[in-house]
Amino acid sequence: MATIDPVASQASYLRAAANLLAVSSPTASTFLGLARVQLVQDMEPEATTKELDTLRRDTCRACGNVMIPGWSCAIKGKSRCKQKERRTNAKTDTLVTKIVYCCSRCHRQTEQPLPAQPRRHLKRSKTLASIESTVMASRSSNDVELRTPKTANASSKQRQKARKGGLQAMLAKNKTQSSNQGLDLMDFAM
Repeated sequence: MATIDPVASQASYLRAAANLLAVSSPTASTFLGLARVQLVQDMEPEATTKELDTLRRDTCRACGNVMIPGWSCAIKGKSRCKQKERRTNAKTDTLVTKIVYCCSRCHRQTEQPLPAQPRRHLKRSKTLASIESTVMASRSSNDVELRTPKTANASSKQRQKARKGGLQAMLAKNKTQSSNQGLDLMDFAM
């Protein structure tokens, strides 16, 4: 049988109760949130970093307010920029390294660091290199074809063939439609 940790179950109960009362009774919710903070701080050596991060994100550690973004707290992204990069003219892509939660009840700011994203290194595979070489070869052959000038007679002959093909196709289509002139449903309508 799995053993149930009584402190963890108490903390989850206090969290659920505080979340349920957050809208209807904010004062009672704050009291329950503060009790949860005290309980987790008492068992802090046993608590994992994941539990502590969740506690920072869910409940204000100063007043016990349940942190609901846009309602009981404000969220800002904080990035680390060097002084050299802070130019008004230059636009730089800065990565957000911390999220700052600002409690709307006591105005305490809680910073939560974000995990660093692993850098992606793109390796050129053999298939990409072969595809690029075939594309370059086809482009060079197309360039040679485009460079050869076409005569006026050749282009007029091509236009004439296209026109004939279009007219002949239309006539053939009309022939097949006229030969299938049988009775239609509209023939029986009164």
